[in-house]
Amino acid sequence: MKITTLLRKISPVFLFFLLLTAHFAHAQTGRKPDIVTLRNASKLEVLILEVDENIIKYKKLSDPEGPLFTVRKSEIASIQYGNGEVETFEAVLEVPNYYGPAKSNNAPPQSAPPVVTGRTLTFQEEIRTASPERLRAIYKYYKTRSKNGMTLGIVGTATGMLVAAIGTGIVASVTDNNGQLQSYQNERKAATGAFMMLGGFVGSVTCGTIGFVKGGKNGSKATRVKRELASRNEPLTFHLSPGFNPASKAGFLTLSMKF
Repeated sequence: MKITTLLRKISPVFLFFLLLTAHFAHAQTGRKPDIVTLRNASKLEVLILEVDENIIKYKKLSDPEGPLFTVRKSEIASIQYGNGEVETFEAVLEVPNYYGPAKSNNAPPQSAPPVVTGRTLTFQEEIRTASPERLRAIYKYYKTRSKNGMTLGIVGTATGMLVAAIGTGIVASVTDNNGQLQSYQNERKAATGAFMMLGGFVGSVTCGTIGFVKGGKNGSKATRVKRELASRNEPLTFHLSPGFNPASKAGFLTLSMKF
């Protein structure tokens, strides 16, 4: 029996793995978005994760693995869930800072929050209106996800290629110069090697694609946050290091900042 005949037998199994991978990818993105209509007539297409007594917690449809956002129920007119159900909310009159401490009459007026004019705020608009502390937290979040994605891509690709190479070596070791198998035991070894070749190749491509795409996407967002901090002349990170001077018997703090 020649090795080409064996690979023809295995090709349906390879097709099954491809169909299973496609089905899994479709299942991950099969959820329909929830449409939140605000009282200013703007709409948000999001993925609602939790509905509390006073707020709605959701994630962006374009970034389902990104940060978690919230919106107050008093700002919502209705919600059309992905399953077709619609929930409406009555208007509630709110007294600002009713339960908060009284402020001085000389305090400067606070600027109004940005109004959502489209379906969702873009990432650039969010980082432009965020505080420096919030920007540093966002940068750390996306930088960590970028490193994890690149690690997945490198390790997954290397592991898959190694498995495929081992499978290739097994097939080559049990075939003669004419590509034939001399015994049933060699045929079983060749089948195992062929499965390793196919599985290693599929795993390498899948992990590499997912890892590098996520790493590049999150790395790009981290870079944009870093540029926003630089444009504000704000440090990217800063650390306070306590110290003690034995000569003067006095303590001190050292501030180090990274731009």
